[in-house]
Amino acid sequence: MYADSAGPNNPKDSVESKLHTAICSGKVPLAAAQKAIATDWTTALAILGLN
Repeated sequence: MYADSAGPNNPKDSVESKLHTAICSGKVPLAAAQKAIATDWTTALAILGLN
């Protein structure tokens, strides 16, 4: 698991925001997003086809 970087310019924040939007709009199931971000947050968007 990756630690969350401190500070206002955390690159993980934009990934989390895009995943949140995709989940709420029904584009991505919650479980799929959870698995992708837990496996490697740096590739989560690509794995889910969101980048």
